[in-house]
Amino acid sequence: MSAPTAMTMNRVGETKQLIIAQSTSQCCRAGICQPSLNWVIREADNFQGGNPHNEPNVAWIHEESSWIMRCFFKACRETKYVQHSSNIPAAVQKEEDYNWCRVQCDELPKGLTEEDRVKDVLATHEKPLTCGMNACCCLPSIVTKDGNGNVIGKTQFVCDGCCFVPKYDVFEANGQKKYRLRPDTCVGGMCVQCRCGGQKGKCLRVPYIVRDPSTYEPLKGNDGQEHAQVTSLWAGWKNECCTQRDAFHVVFPDNASPEEKLVLTGSAILIDVLEVENKDNGN
Repeated sequence: MSAPTAMTMNRVGETKQLIIAQSTSQCCRAGICQPSLNWVIREADNFQGGNPHNEPNVAWIHEESSWIMRCFFKACRETKYVQHSSNIPAAVQKEEDYNWCRVQCDELPKGLTEEDRVKDVLATHEKPLTCGMNACCCLPSIVTKDGNGNVIGKTQFVCDGCCFVPKYDVFEANGQKKYRLRPDTCVGGMCVQCRCGGQKGKCLRVPYIVRDPSTYEPLKGNDGQEHAQVTSLWAGWKNECCTQRDAFHVVFPDNASPEEKLVLTGSAILIDVLEVENKDNGN
């Protein structure tokens, strides 16, 4: 089998869908034991289910956040996720599978050298210190920048009258609204409509459909075969109950540019920080 192709900007432009999965074990993540949460990127199809952690990695994302932010502010924390076009370094991967309590005082993940920290940086996803969900002030957001530090887009949580249906607006670099991310709804638009009955990774999920920002009509992805979406996946009993490694399937709109695809990658991370990770922390 040939080695996976590096996830360069050109390769991002060709990619129709990705699996973004946490590589950091959260087996003993509690109290002051709050490690940086790193991700691996897998160019894979999850429409037929399957364990999202059983695919080969093509790139990775590391988190930079202070110990105080990780331990005491959690979903509200100021943090930065650095997306690399190359694969996770072996020294970092070795530290990801710990199964005991330990304290990470540094901003950087254990095993990450300064050389690897700045190597093959494709984008950054930067979240300021904010309130949590449904606060309707200091709304949570994440800004995506390219490898040169230029803003290419932003994802922001939306607070409106339907407080039981979380939703996000995705903006271009010039501030123009590009997408609305929102699940399908029921009970007159007041509740989230869950999906169940799929295979393995798709057995129980809430797809955040990528929609037109004006009409809220779903946009097509995967060459018109599916809705473009950001979907949290069932990651298997071990990952769900022990290591708590989250995973998302991101299907990009058919006409999305490489920059817009990177911004939607940041959208998936923000959804995880606010909803999945926050729930796992018991907040």
